[in-house]
Amino acid sequence: MRGPLNSPVEIGLRAVIILTATYPRTLDVDTLVLLDHSLVHSGDLGGPTSIHPDLPMRSGELGLKRAILEDGLRLMMRAGMVDLVMSTDGMAYRAADNAAAFVGVLESSYVTRLVEIAQWIAEEFAGDTRAGMRQRMRATLGRWVEELDSRPPIVNEVQ
Repeated sequence: MRGPLNSPVEIGLRAVIILTATYPRTLDVDTLVLLDHSLVHSGDLGGPTSIHPDLPMRSGELGLKRAILEDGLRLMMRAGMVDLVMSTDGMAYRAADNAAAFVGVLESSYVTRLVEIAQWIAEEFAGDTRAGMRQRMRATLGRWVEELDSRPPIVNEVQ
C-alpha cells in the first residue's frame, strides 16, 4: 500500500482535490477514505477509467488507507489546504480558501485526471448518504472477490 501513489503526501493531495470538488461540503475521514478509493478506482463504479491499476487485492487498500489519509490530512492542514470543522456530528474536513487556487496551478496529466474524476465523484455521490456510498462500495467489493475467485491459481500444484 505504501508506495509513491499511496504516501501521505499523495493521499493528502488527493484529499485536497476531493474536498475542492465537493466544496463547501464537509467530509469525515470515513467518507474521504471511500471517496479516495473511488477516485483511483472510478472505473469499478461505472465512472471514468480508473487512474490506478486494477490489482486483484485492491479492496484491501481500504483497511490500510485510513491511517495514511489521516497523516495526509494533517500535512495538508499544516500547509493551509484543509480546514478541520468541528460540529455536533464530530470532526470533518473542508477545502481551505486557497485550496482551489493551489490545485489550479498543479500541472501534470495525473493531477488533471484526478481533478476530472473528482468532479465526476462530486456529481455522482452528491445525493448519497454515507450508508448509500457504503452499499455501492460493497457491491463493487463483491465483484472484486468474484474476479479473484475466477482467476487461475498463482502457483501450480507440484506433482
